[in-house]
This record gives sequence, C-alpha cells and structure tokens, in this order.
Amino acid sequence: MPAHLLIVDDDAGVRAGLVAVARAAGHRTSEAADGEEALELARTLTPDVVMLDLVMPVRTGLDVLPELLALDFPPAVIILTGHADVPTAVRAMQLGASNLLQKPIEPDLLRDVLARVIASRGVRAERDRLRDELARLRAGPVIGRSAGIRRVLEHVRRVASTPRTTALILGESGVGKELVARAIHEGSARSAGPFVAVNCAAIQAGLLEPELFGYEPGAFTGGDPAGHDGLIAAADGGTLLLDEVGEMDPALQAKLLRVLQERSYRRVGGTVDLIMDVRVIASTNRDLAAMVEEGTFREDLYYRLNVLSIQVPPLRERPEDIPAIATHFLALFAEELGRDFTGFSEAAMSLLTRYSWPGNVRELKNAVERAAILAEEGLVRPEHISLPSKDGSVSAAQGSSVLPLRDWKLKHMEELLIRRALSEFGGNRSQVARELGINRTTLYSKLKIYGIDKT
Repeated sequence: MPAHLLIVDDDAGVRAGLVAVARAAGHRTSEAADGEEALELARTLTPDVVMLDLVMPVRTGLDVLPELLALDFPPAVIILTGHADVPTAVRAMQLGASNLLQKPIEPDLLRDVLARVIASRGVRAERDRLRDELARLRAGPVIGRSAGIRRVLEHVRRVASTPRTTALILGESGVGKELVARAIHEGSARSAGPFVAVNCAAIQAGLLEPELFGYEPGAFTGGDPAGHDGLIAAADGGTLLLDEVGEMDPALQAKLLRVLQERSYRRVGGTVDLIMDVRVIASTNRDLAAMVEEGTFREDLYYRLNVLSIQVPPLRERPEDIPAIATHFLALFAEELGRDFTGFSEAAMSLLTRYSWPGNVRELKNAVERAAILAEEGLVRPEHISLPSKDGSVSAAQGSSVLPLRDWKLKHMEELLIRRALSEFGGNRSQVARELGINRTTLYSKLKIYGIDKT
C-alpha cells in the first residue's frame, strides 16, 4: 500500500530530491523545513513515515525524534545525516528511529529502506493491535455504581437484546466508549462472533473506504494483487464499531448509509452486492446534531445510526466510581509488574476522588500506572500520585517532599526534581534542561522513562 511520507530537511534541494524518489515509488509526500514545522504537520497529517534530517537549526533531529514518537499515532522515523557516526546512530536507534541514512542517498537504497520500514510498520501495527485487544479483554466490564453508569448499563442491556439494532455511543475522549460497545457485543447473541473496531480518524482520507468495504484485485495502484476482504467482512456474524464516526468523509457517509439501509455492500472496484450480517455501532466525542445543522454530517445517516444513543458521563460527574476503577487498574498493574499491592491509602484515594480528570478514565489509568511504578509494592500513598497542576505542568502530590528517609531512592528524587522544575518553569522543557544542567535529549529520555511525556 502507498504510504504518506513527511520529509524534513532545511535544504530545499535535498527535500526536492527525496520527494521525487518517494513519489516515483507511489508514495504521497509532505515537506517541512525545520523541527517545529515537522511536529505541527505530524500532529495534523499523521504521516506513516517521517524522514528527519539530523542537523537543523534551532532543534536537531534527535531533539524532535522523541516528540514525534510520543504522538497519538507515531510515525516510523528515518534519520537523515551528512555526518554519520557510531554514537549518533546508536543514540538515534535508542530513541526509537527505524533507520539512519547518510546523505547523499542513492535512490535505489532509499526505495529499499522505505519498503522495509513500511512493511515492518504494518507488522508492528498488527502486533500493537493484538496487544491492545488483549488489554481491552483484560479490562473487564464497564465498572461503576453511579446513577449515570447504571443508565449506561441499562441501555447496553436493551441494545444487546436485539439482533442487530444500531447504537450511537456519545461521550468525551477517554470515557470508555469502546468498552461500552464491547459490553453490547459480549451481552448479545453475537458474542461468539468477532468484535472489530476501526478508528475513522486514524485512517487517512481515501483509505477508509477500501479498509471498510474491501477491494477487488487491481482496484487501485499499490493495492494487494489478491484483493482485500475489508473490515465489514471481518466482522461477519459479530459487531463493527465505527469509532470517531464524525470524522468520516461526506462521500463515504453516503455509502455507509446505503449499507445500513440495504444490509449489503460492494467492494471497491466490485460489481456484486455482498450481504452483511453485522451489527454496526458508532461512537464519537463530537456533537453530531450540531454537525448536521452545519451541514458537515448527513442528517439521514445521523438518524440511522442514532436508533438508540448511549451517553457515557465524564468521570468528573461520577466521582463515586473512581475508587472501584482505580482499584481495578491497580490490580491489573500488579499482575503486569509482578508486584503485590494492598490498595490505596485513604489520603491517596482522597486525592484521586477530588481531581477533575479532564482526560477521564484513560487519564486515571495513566495515573494509577505511574503510582504503581513509584510505590513498587504495599500501599499506594499520596507521594506516589502525581497530577497536572492548573498551568498544565505535572507536579507531585502534596506531601511528597516529606517522604520518610527509608522511602527516598535516587530514581524517586530524580523524577520529583524534574516534575518540580516543570512546574516552576511552566512546562518549558528547554528551560528545564538548562536549569538542571542536562541537554534536551537527556531530558526527553527521562520524561519518557517516568511517563511524564504521556500526561
């Protein structure tokens, strides 16, 4: 399959040469002249591969690399340099680069490296999907006893009792919409069938249709010569979740409407209608009703999806659910880390229940993971919990500065020092690095080790 490449180099001539080779190989390209522009484009375009110059003004490739790999949809990164040396190559690979090429780059070599990187990225994506699938299966049912969650579970029961009724799951990012969709699937007669989830926002425009419907052999350049069955076929007899359905292209919205109405579809390039035995569930954090009013989402599709809507409340509206959810996550991390925890102290749980959790359940899970790493075993106490402050930086919970001597360890001290510096300098990482007397690459490495770059 063709890939989307972001080529980053401060030399326009070098960029032009790389663009020519990449496009001749059938890939799409975007360009950036410096590290900051590269990060901005990577966040908005989600490229498959970034070809990143090592030596650039202001920020080097090694400075930018950790931030690229920390994105929600991280690309594979190929480092480009005219001054390759062993320490630089080792450092780039340690930070997560897929490859390193020395300029000038032979076209044949570039094509071969791109082919290998793109192929391995596909393998890695499948491995990550299976890992995430396992994590979701281990996550258990929707947890909570609040009135809001009881309403959600009642709607789940009603939808699950029907053979194929569509449902629209609404809620902020991180509230657990996919978990609700999975609960519908597992509580229905389709539970023995597959549960297939696709993030409509994570697949590039133009590729979602063949990914969903599949395609015939030779349907388009770069496709699998044998064709592709698609995710609807993969979900046959089960459930298909269209996550972030509000990001779907208008032209594809029309085709999805036809599928839902007629219960049949065609592969891209095909002429035969295929019968679909799939329950479709959609989810979004966007206001689809407002999008209908704006003309950016089809009204007929909205009503077809919204046979029954399930509003998942944000965590700040159900603080009584936090103890059960936090305890559940702590048990998961105890198993994963091979440690024995006895729970949260009363003061630690008070910190968790008083916080507003703008990132919802996903943010709570990250906080519990950090606490599990810091606590190591026994009781999780306030000093093990770090939450963002109002200015967006991350600071340790109050009381951490008076840890008993027996609990001070170098790694704890280092992390707390970094967190304090981030708080003091408003999250300015360059200034933090200067004040701590380390370079930015070392700082980014420390941020990754302590999970601060994920907050």
